[in-house]
Amino acid sequence: MLGSRILTAAALAAVFLALLFLASRPVWTVVNGAVLAVAAWEWARLASLRASACVCFTVLVVGLFGVLVWLPHWMPLAYGLAMLFWVLAAPVWLRKRPRDVPRPVMAAVGAIILVAAFAALIELRDESPGLVLAVMAVVWISDSAAFFTGRRFGRRKLAPAVSPGKTWEGVWGALLAVAAYGLSWHWFPDAALPRGSSTGVTSLGFLALGFAVLGILGDLFESQMKRNAGVKDSGRLLPGHGGALDRIDALLPVLPAAAWMFAR
Repeated sequence: MLGSRILTAAALAAVFLALLFLASRPVWTVVNGAVLAVAAWEWARLASLRASACVCFTVLVVGLFGVLVWLPHWMPLAYGLAMLFWVLAAPVWLRKRPRDVPRPVMAAVGAIILVAAFAALIELRDESPGLVLAVMAVVWISDSAAFFTGRRFGRRKLAPAVSPGKTWEGVWGALLAVAAYGLSWHWFPDAALPRGSSTGVTSLGFLALGFAVLGILGDLFESQMKRNAGVKDSGRLLPGHGGALDRIDALLPVLPAAAWMFAR
C-alpha cells in the first residue's frame, strides 16, 4: 500500500509539474477540464445522485467551466459565490452535520465550488506557474505539518464526528509551518507572487494562514460528505490515494481565494 501511494504521488507530481510549466494554455485547460469531470462525477456520487443525474451534473459542471474560460469577466462572480459558501455556510454545515441535505442543494454547492476552483487554476497559471505552485504548497505544507505534529503531539480531537484523526495540535503545527512559509514569499517574490505585487511581509504571513484555514475547512467538508455517503474514499482512480476529490479537497476553497487576491 505504501509503495503504491509513493509511486502514484511521484507520477502525479511529475505529470503536474510538466503540464504546469510546459503545456500550452489550451492543453492546460483541457487537462483541467478532464480532471474536473472526474471530480464532478465523484461529487455527484457522494451526493447520492442517480446515475442519469450524475451524468447531467458532470456535463453541466464542465460546461460551466468552459463558459468561464471563454468569458473570464464572470470569474470574479464564481469566486465570490464560492467564498461566500466556504466562509459563511461551510462552518455552520460542519457544526450541524446535516445528513439529509436535498440533492439539488448538494448539486448546486458542488457546481459552484468545483467550477470556481478549476477556473481559478486557469487564471492563476495565466499570472504565473510559480504562483500556482506557491499557493498549492500552502496546502501541501499544511497537510504534512498537521500529520507529523498531530502524530507526535496530538491529544485533543479537532472534529471527532467528522475526521477522528485530526487534532488541534496538528492544526497549530500546520499554521506555524504555513506562516513561516508565507513569510518566505517576501524574500522570493519573483518565484511566488504576480508581477507588481506590493503585498507586505506581514500580510503574506497572514494570507498564508488564511489559505491554510480554508484548506482545513475543505478537507473537513469532504470528510463529512464521505461520512454521510458511508464511504472511505471519493473514488478509486488513484492507487493508494482514493479519488480525485480526495486529492483536491483542501484546494477547493484555497484556489478561488488565491485567484481573488492575485489574479484579478
